[in-house]
Amino acid sequence: MATPPKEAWPTSFETTFETFEVIGSPLGEGGAGRVYPVKNEGNERFALKCLSPERITTERRKRFKNEIAFCSKYEHKNIIQVLDSGLAIIKGVKCPFYVMPEFPMTLRKLLDGVIPPEKALPLFNQILDGIDAAHQLKAFHRDLKPENILYDPIKNLAVIADFGIAHFEEDIIETLVETKIGAKMANFGYSAPEQRTKGAKVDHRADIFALGLMLNEMFTGIVPHGAGYKAIASVTPEFSYLDPLVELMIQNKPEARPDSIDTIKKELIARGNAFVTLQRVNAISKEVVPKFEAGKFAPIEIVSPDWENENLILTLNRTPDSAWVQRFQNPNENFSSLSGSGPESFQFKGDKAIVRARADDAQQIINYAKRYVDIANRRYQNDIDMKAKRDEQLFRENLKQKLAAEEVRARVVSALKV
Repeated sequence: MATPPKEAWPTSFETTFETFEVIGSPLGEGGAGRVYPVKNEGNERFALKCLSPERITTERRKRFKNEIAFCSKYEHKNIIQVLDSGLAIIKGVKCPFYVMPEFPMTLRKLLDGVIPPEKALPLFNQILDGIDAAHQLKAFHRDLKPENILYDPIKNLAVIADFGIAHFEEDIIETLVETKIGAKMANFGYSAPEQRTKGAKVDHRADIFALGLMLNEMFTGIVPHGAGYKAIASVTPEFSYLDPLVELMIQNKPEARPDSIDTIKKELIARGNAFVTLQRVNAISKEVVPKFEAGKFAPIEIVSPDWENENLILTLNRTPDSAWVQRFQNPNENFSSLSGSGPESFQFKGDKAIVRARADDAQQIINYAKRYVDIANRRYQNDIDMKAKRDEQLFRENLKQKLAAEEVRARVVSALKV
């Protein structure tokens, strides 16, 4: 009796509002699913990840749900973005899938070639940014490896993907899944020692361990394990300062590693790496943004005029601060005015701007005042931008000075004898 043919995977996947057609062979296949190249009805290309029917378990469903929720809720340029999701019936089984941007390669493919040393650190910093953002959002990956880092060479963009076995805090994802003892955790080539130890706590420091392995590999082509591995100094002496950092990141004991991505970044900044940026969670938007990013000033506006006793009274949308008032009264660029009614003549009381004005001149002064407000808004935003740059530069200089002082102290102490 002939064996019946196996049911094929679908050639299209439907979500609530879109249909995605498969346009090629799988881009990859892992322990739990496949990734296909697809296009939507508008002929735009994407990648689609779907759980395999043979491998679906309750735990994998929950982890997939967590991954979709996290990568849909939070946007960061170095974390993969889930754009759409749905269910497909494959071999009689409901299989969840999601749609994401398509990336032509992974870090693994880059490592199969040679990454120029001058490009390795900027690329590594993008990876740091993605993991740093995840950590600040109370998630750690636990399966970091070159295959899970996607790369677009045209945009020079690296993103962290495959949060399938990530840990998420309960305030981030509702369906928290605890890893069962004995569950397969990560690719052993990049897993931390605690991931191979029964009952050991696995937290964000496992990601730091994997990052240390990849940093060394990006320069040397070698994943360090044990003592005597090929060091960065042996390949590119100008980056030899990275070797002590790698050594710290891949310590067997988690508590001996750097305690955060922020600590790693500060070490790189102190060494003069201008492309390294610090990040923070914006208290209002909950987005992870550059630590020294200039704030966006909500413009001051004139909302209503009044005139009484030869005074023109302009009500603003809110009370401006003194620095904005100074910018208003001293525009430092060309403007028009009536004698005695220029920007320097305005007095501010709360949300009111007041200036002497004859009845016949009131409307013209209002028209000029709108120009003064526009100038003040633009100049004030520029002041905010410049302050952010100064603050970042001062922070970098302080880190460099601190590093230099520590190195001098280390040399002196090493030469002391009893």
